[in-house]
Amino acid sequence: MNPLPPVNPEPVYGYFPWWPEDGDAWLHPEDVALARRTIPGPRVWRREGLSDGWHELHYGAERLRIRPALWCEAPRPRAEIGDLVEILPKGLTHEPHTGLVRDIHWDEHAGELRYRLEVAGRVVDALYAGEDFKHVSPPSPREEVRIEPSGEDGFEVE
Repeated sequence: MNPLPPVNPEPVYGYFPWWPEDGDAWLHPEDVALARRTIPGPRVWRREGLSDGWHELHYGAERLRIRPALWCEAPRPRAEIGDLVEILPKGLTHEPHTGLVRDIHWDEHAGELRYRLEVAGRVVDALYAGEDFKHVSPPSPREEVRIEPSGEDGFEVE
C-alpha cells in the first residue's frame, strides 16, 4: 500500500525555460493570460500542493493553477518575494543597502538563483546572489507617547 502524501508538503520551487506542452490544456482557463505573459522565463515559482486537482504556483502575489507539467526544479530560495534584505558590502562590488526582494530568477549560466531588489521605491537592475544579502526584520511601528503637563514639572497648565 502506498503511503499518503504529507498534509502540508514543503513547497517546491521551479521555473519554465520553455512552454511545457502544445496548447493550454495544462493551465486553468482563468490563468492562461498570466501564463502567456510569464512563461517561458527564468522566474522561480513556488508550488504549494493541490487545490481541486490543480497545482498552485505562486510568484509573489501572482498565482497560476496548472496540471502537472514539465518544469525545471530549482533550489529553495534564501528569500521570498517581498522579504526585506540587506545587501552586504563586498569590496568595491556592493554598496550596503536595504531593499525588498522583487524578483527571483534562475541563472542558467551560473547555475544558481539571482535576486532583484526594490530600493527606495525603485527596482534596481542588478541581480544579486544569495550570499550577497542577509534577512532584515522589518521595522516595528513605534507607539506614540504624549506626555501631558501636570503643573508639578514646572510647566504651566491652562
